[in-house]
Amino acid sequence: MPEEKTKVIEKYYIEVSASHRKKFFSGLLNGLGYGIGLTLGTSIFFLFLGILVSRIDLQPILGKFLAGVISAAQPHLNIK
Repeated sequence: MPEEKTKVIEKYYIEVSASHRKKFFSGLLNGLGYGIGLTLGTSIFFLFLGILVSRIDLQPILGKFLAGVISAAQPHLNIK
């Protein structure tokens, strides 16, 4: 029984739009969708980050760090 050779034909489809108006509105909608999605995603990320940071008690750590910075900078201040 002879083996049949199968040819694989790849076809590339290019969307050709006759209307510049259709391209414009398609690009506009894509840009709006991207911008809104990026804004919502970023705000949700920072929301969860804020919730996480609020649950961690950072006041003693930040207080000691800022006290050290202020005490180190105090002699170098020229107050007139």
